[in-house]
Formats: sequence, C-alpha cells, structure tokens
Amino acid sequence: MKLSRILIVFVIAVQAGGLATASDPRVVVEVAVANQRPSVPSGANWGWWNPSKYPDSWDPDESASFGVADARLLVSGETYTVILAGEWTSTLDAVGTYDLDGGDGPVTDSLRLKTQIYDLGLGMWLGNDARNGAMPWIGATYMDIGEQVTSVPSPDSGLSQSDKRADSGLWGVAAGVDGSVTVWSSLDVTGRLLVRWATGTRRATLSPEDPGGAGGEWTVSDSIDHWMWGVDVGLRWHATRVIQIEAGWRFRDRSLDAGPATFGGPQIKVAFEF
Repeated sequence: MKLSRILIVFVIAVQAGGLATASDPRVVVEVAVANQRPSVPSGANWGWWNPSKYPDSWDPDESASFGVADARLLVSGETYTVILAGEWTSTLDAVGTYDLDGGDGPVTDSLRLKTQIYDLGLGMWLGNDARNGAMPWIGATYMDIGEQVTSVPSPDSGLSQSDKRADSGLWGVAAGVDGSVTVWSSLDVTGRLLVRWATGTRRATLSPEDPGGAGGEWTVSDSIDHWMWGVDVGLRWHATRVIQIEAGWRFRDRSLDAGPATFGGPQIKVAFEF
C-alpha cells in the first residue's frame, strides 16, 4: 500500500529533523468530518469524467455526502513542524448516454471516481504563541485516483455489458499555510489555505465487448497531471487543555485545468494535543 511508504518517509523525516529527540515535542492529531457537496463543471475532461461525451444525457450525482474528510498528525519541535495528512473527497457518480457509431443504438455509462490524497510536509510556526500566528508549510503529495465505468448497450446492438477501470498514482508537491487568531479566552478563528500539483501514470483496463472497441481485455497507460487548491475556515473551541473542537466550512477546487469537480460543505474537526 502506498500509505506505508509515506509512513516510512515520515519516520525518517522526524528523525532527521531531530523532532523525535526534542525535549518537549508538541503532538496534535486532527480528524475532520464533513458534509461535502460536489459540483461538476460542464467543461470537465479528466480521464473518463468527460461530460462533453454525453451531450444528450449527462446526470451527475451532486448530492452531499457525509464522512471523514481529512486527518492530520502534526509533530512540532523547537523550530519545525512535520505534517502527515490524508484527505478524502466525496465519491463522484454520474450516468451518461451516447450513441454508438454505426447506428447500433445508445449506450448508458455509469461512472464513478474516487480519490485519496496523502501529504508529507514541513512547516514553521510564526507567531507570538501557539494560538496566534501562521504556519507556512511545503512538502510532497500523493494522489490515488480510481475510476470505474460500466457500459450498458442497447439490447438491439448485440453487445454485452462491459466494465472499465483506471488507476492513477500521482506524485507531486503541496504547499499551504495554517493560521489562527484568538477572539476570546477559549475561542480562535482558524484558516487553512493549500495548493497541490501532481503528475504520474494513468493505467486503464478495458474489458471484452467494450462498446466501440476490439474484443479481449487490454491495458493502456498515459501520463496525466492534476492541479487543485483548497481553503478551510472555522471557529475553534479549546474545550480542555488537550481537546479542541472546531466548526467551519471547507472547499476544495479540483476543476483547474479541466478537472472533475469542486467540493464544499460544513465540517466538524476534533483535535487532540499531547
């Protein structure tokens, strides 16, 4: 699993930065759940997620989906903070219909796109104390993007239902800034801004009887890249010395360079400080 590689890199980074031996390291674990609603632009063209292929019938599922949105581990030493993070957006689903060449009737495609993103970064807190200031950070990112398409031809075409799948493992860079300002004794206004770019190989496996294709299963691959940016804003309550609860809003824009969608919605974040 790719995550195991990132965990190994994280341990190496902690040791190299001297954080593991710091006299009093600060460790924060954050988990956020969100009700994310996708919005699919008509100009999307990422892998098989291409509304222009279905001019007569394109029906994306843009209903909100509740679940874990991200999790972060932050280990701070005297100067630097190591960040290990995972992020998950809502699964994209859509149904589209197009006509086969040669007049063999319509084909109905059911599409699904799932994404997992992992970051490993290094930041530096700039502020008067742990609650007032900003932390710019930069690091590496890995995007694991999976696509599935089930094609159902017209019964009159003589073709069978077929399935296609594609997996993209993209490596790149990520950067951002976290910030907070105290507005009351136990309340902070918080924010996070980030940007990611990654590139890599997309491998697609096509099954027998793929509409419009040749018989037999085969695999094709090509190079692909992906841009995105995001922002979080919230109000954080320091419930106890070790527990913080934040309510806010998150937004992730993956529509850059004809990407598949944007995601936004309210979120609740819990942080545990050790």
